[in-house]
Amino acid sequence: MSEGTYKKVSARIEADWYPYHENEWFTHTDICIYFQWDDPDIRKAVSVKLHHDSKLISEPKLEKNNKAFRLLDRTLEAIDWQTADPEKVYRIKFPYDAYTNNGFPFEDWINIPPGGLILVGGVSNAGKTTLLLNLMVRNMDVFDCHYFTSELSAVALKRRLNPFEDIYELRNGDGKPKFHIWDRFENFQDVIKPGGFNLVDYLDVNKEAEYFKLKPYARRIKRALGGKGIAAIALQKPPGRADAYGGANLRGDADLYLAMDFGVLTVIKAKDWVTENPNGRKFAFDIEHNGSMFTNIREVIE
Repeated sequence: MSEGTYKKVSARIEADWYPYHENEWFTHTDICIYFQWDDPDIRKAVSVKLHHDSKLISEPKLEKNNKAFRLLDRTLEAIDWQTADPEKVYRIKFPYDAYTNNGFPFEDWINIPPGGLILVGGVSNAGKTTLLLNLMVRNMDVFDCHYFTSELSAVALKRRLNPFEDIYELRNGDGKPKFHIWDRFENFQDVIKPGGFNLVDYLDVNKEAEYFKLKPYARRIKRALGGKGIAAIALQKPPGRADAYGGANLRGDADLYLAMDFGVLTVIKAKDWVTENPNGRKFAFDIEHNGSMFTNIREVIE
């Protein structure tokens, strides 16, 4: 193994592995499989790198447990709870059936803190976009709403928003929309609007082997809020599972985590709830009007 090989391997691990595996255990094999490193010299360089970062430096980067490693995180941020205002929370308006005036009741039970993160893991075509568009329209008079889409064209958006025109006033007195819609498919943390309601439709990776990156991507969006406003992020999830691709560890940073299957929405995690506990409760629904409106909303009693 040459010094040049070690330097290249070390730099690649530092840039493309460590930042995406905070608070996770991983092995030498995990790294080699991900980077498709089969050459014996390169694999040896990985071993040397992991040994160096866990044993040979005065302040180790890694904790070692048998053949697994974990990045050590020594950062601490003090929380000024004494001056915090306990009433400074957001009550988000969720979709409702405008024709029956019947909606998801948990909107009255859940608080979202400033800088809060809402994650929506949904099966493909189960209604994630419909949910985020409804969140935008229902909250546009309270928040500065910014909708980032990698899915919808101008024509598709027009068709989706037209049914709302019969119920809501979508424009200000000057004729301009009460919300902003942007074409964006990556690096959302660079354009997040602190203090606003940011709706990301949707957050994805380039290939299945990179699903582990979803957690740090979501965390970067949350950090970009700077403790102000809200971000709601749509994620893909497989059928029959509660968690989105990326796994249950995505729940950690979420203040509210919702799972969407065809015709059913489940509250997986509501961190701050009042009056009634919504966690684990399921609500059935239909979607009508060009895929824009939730109708026939009712709780599923099992």
